[in-house]
Amino acid sequence: MKTLENHMAKIKYLEQQAQKVFGRDNVNFYNKDYEKPKTKESTRDKAFTPDDLNRLKESMKNSRSFAKEAVEITARCGLRIDEVAHLKREDINLSEKTIFVDREGAKNGKARTVPIRDKDIPYFKELLEKYPERGYFTKTDAKSISKSIRRYMDKTQDKDGLLLSKKYEKTTDHAIRKLYATERMKELRGNEPLSNNKEEMKKWNIVSKELGHGEGRKNLYNTYCKG
Repeated sequence: MKTLENHMAKIKYLEQQAQKVFGRDNVNFYNKDYEKPKTKESTRDKAFTPDDLNRLKESMKNSRSFAKEAVEITARCGLRIDEVAHLKREDINLSEKTIFVDREGAKNGKARTVPIRDKDIPYFKELLEKYPERGYFTKTDAKSISKSIRRYMDKTQDKDGLLLSKKYEKTTDHAIRKLYATERMKELRGNEPLSNNKEEMKKWNIVSKELGHGEGRKNLYNTYCKG
């Protein structure tokens, strides 16, 4: 649905530009037949709350599964679970404060570099000490990592007693990536959206690229950090 919405937005833009250039309003690429159908609220629109994330981490603190590290890395750098599963020790550069995401695990097949925030340096130092050998941090595939995280969500409740697996049904790393996106936007422009939409989108483009998306994706801005 999100992909279709993105295409629809581009068609609408083409229509508006054609009307503007040719000075006529009968150029209609986009009509009511293409309107978004009414559906239930998307589960992928939910972001982990900081409190829920801390509860999940606490639940996993004694786990020996790499899933515990996957949650930390996703929350701290916005990586997808598949990208975490393909992460190598040498991809983490503490002196440059960066993580190299190889195209091998990237969703769109494009490599990128994401920043390590100063507050996260101690965690990644510990991670490198814990896994001193070169190469992949884990041999566990992304699907197994996600299943392990879901198992802990199945037994972790929020402050109201609702299981996290029910609260974040059908979404795991995406909900954590949304929390990362929200935090990064606040770091770049403050707690509230900028009144200048152009400047707001400049900040979003930075975060969007960190998440592994391209620039100019307003629909993703609406999905990841509404308000």
